[in-house]
Amino acid sequence: MNNVEVTAAVVDALEACEIEYMLVGAYSSNAYGIARATHDADFVVVVKPGQIRAIMEHLGPEFVLDPQIQLEGLTGSVRNVITHAPTNFQIELFRLNVRDEHHEERFRRRRRQPLHEINRETWIPAVEDVVIQKLRWQRRKDLDDVVNVLTVSGPIIDWTYLRSWTAKHGTDELLRELLNEVPDLTGFDETA
Repeated sequence: MNNVEVTAAVVDALEACEIEYMLVGAYSSNAYGIARATHDADFVVVVKPGQIRAIMEHLGPEFVLDPQIQLEGLTGSVRNVITHAPTNFQIELFRLNVRDEHHEERFRRRRRQPLHEINRETWIPAVEDVVIQKLRWQRRKDLDDVVNVLTVSGPIIDWTYLRSWTAKHGTDELLRELLNEVPDLTGFDETA
């Protein structure tokens, strides 16, 4: 199994266990931008007691659950880490954080669509929410993802929605700087 097949297997497990989820991180930015490789797959999930165990049973013995629940510092979300032992590819299951207003909003706005990279129909965030979250992280790879998403999907972005969140998060100036890296702004109005 390669990394893409591992990600597809996790999507299948989440669907089989009837767990609400969305695939985020590099996979979601790849859906709207220029694809890049990734060393993990990130999901936001809404799980009930016993459902993590159900996921693990569905995935099988090649997958190992880290028994320690981890805390993500930016949004305060807790996460479970699952590793596909043969490839060491990691799956991070971030619990939906209802204390983070944007975390909740982006989950509410998620979309079900075909994701050709994993050959599955899956839930992913709306394009604006991909940009908003990547701006919050501010790691160089995330900022590169923002530029790639704006380059490919700029004309379909709801700029009013996007700007309302960048103002709340204090990332509006960063967005303006990154717009200078977009090769061609023809076809969309980022001032809306």
